[in-house]
Amino acid sequence: MSARFQLSGDIESGVSDRLAAFLSANSGNVTLFINSPGGDALEGAAMMAEVERHGAVSVHVQGIAASAATLPMVAAREVIMHPAAMVMTHEPSAWGGGTADELRDTAAALDKMTATYAEAYARHTGHPVARIAAWMKAETWLTADEAVELRFADRVERAQPPQMVAAYEYSKFRQPPEGLIRLAQKNGWVTGSPDPTSQENKNAA
Repeated sequence: MSARFQLSGDIESGVSDRLAAFLSANSGNVTLFINSPGGDALEGAAMMAEVERHGAVSVHVQGIAASAATLPMVAAREVIMHPAAMVMTHEPSAWGGGTADELRDTAAALDKMTATYAEAYARHTGHPVARIAAWMKAETWLTADEAVELRFADRVERAQPPQMVAAYEYSKFRQPPEGLIRLAQKNGWVTGSPDPTSQENKNAA
């Protein structure tokens, strides 16, 4: 029986440390359950490295794996999608202010992060980096079957009850499916404009 780790909600500082400690304590098979809209891109990259290093992690996507949450997902030895789950990938973004030079430095850092993550997706899916980069630029949403078809996942788990997606204000994304926007409005997940000074909105992917 494999050990279980649940990655739910926003990915914030410290999540990768908790996953690293869990994987260190469980050297055998591990199942990582993901239902997350993403968050801190650097935390996502750190989790991807931990999953790759461990080598015996399987992922079950429940509800959604978006943005930074897709980085540890693609690093798993097997990715299983719930039939109602979705995957989304896009370019990293950042909120904040500063001088022109500071903003140019931020943009340059984001370009490097985008290139690094595109290479990681390409390595794990077999797609050319340019194709991955185009999908990221467009903000690409995939159903469970599409994720398997495009090699972001290995198979769809059939005959399962619907899973609720993670609570999040999905209108913050550029191209969210209308169904997710309606779901967020129905459940009161809409909170207004993001706070550019909050840690949650820094290094978001």
